[in-house]
Amino acid sequence: MFIPIFKTVLLIKYAMEGAMCIIVLFLILIVAVIMDLLSGKIYNEWILIGMAAGLSRAAWQGGGNGLVYALLSMAVPAALLYPIFKIGGLGAGDLKLLAAAGCFLTIKEILICLGISFFIGAVFSLLKMTAEKNFLQRMKYLLSYILDVFKYREWKFYKEDFKDGREKREGKIHFSLPILLAVAIYKGGIYW
Repeated sequence: MFIPIFKTVLLIKYAMEGAMCIIVLFLILIVAVIMDLLSGKIYNEWILIGMAAGLSRAAWQGGGNGLVYALLSMAVPAALLYPIFKIGGLGAGDLKLLAAAGCFLTIKEILICLGISFFIGAVFSLLKMTAEKNFLQRMKYLLSYILDVFKYREWKFYKEDFKDGREKREGKIHFSLPILLAVAIYKGGIYW
C-alpha cells in the first residue's frame, strides 16, 4: 500500500517540477517577445535572468552533469547561428534568447525548436514581403548578395544600402516570436 502511494507522490512531484520549468521558459520567451515588439530589442538583463534561471534549474535537478548539459544546450544555437549573426541575418538578442532557451531544453530539443523557428520565420518573412509588395526586390537583393559572396570569396554584411542613410525595416521580422511559437509547438506535442 505504501509503495504505490510513494510512487504516485514522486510522479506528481516530478511532473510539477517539469511543468514549472516549462512555465518559467514560456514566461521568459513571452516577455522577450513583448520587449522585441515594443522596442525592437531584447534587453540583456532579461536574457541574463533567463539564463540564470535555466542554469540554476539544471544544477539543482542534475548537479554538475545537469549544469554541463545545460551549458552545451546553450552553446549549440550560439555556435550554429553565430555566422548568421555576423552577416546581419539575425539579431544579437535573438541569438541570446535561443541560448537562454537552451538552458531549459536538451540539445535535441533546442535543435528541433531551432528548425521549427526558422520555418516559422520563413513563413512570416514571405507574408511580410507579400504585404509590403517587395518580394521580387528582396529576392533580387538576396541573389545579388549571394553572387557577390561567391565573386569576392568573402562574407559581407547582409544589409541593403539606402540612399537617404536610413535603415529600413523592410523584410525584417521580430524573430523572438517564431522562437516562442517553435517552443510552444514542440513542447505542446505538435512536432514531427
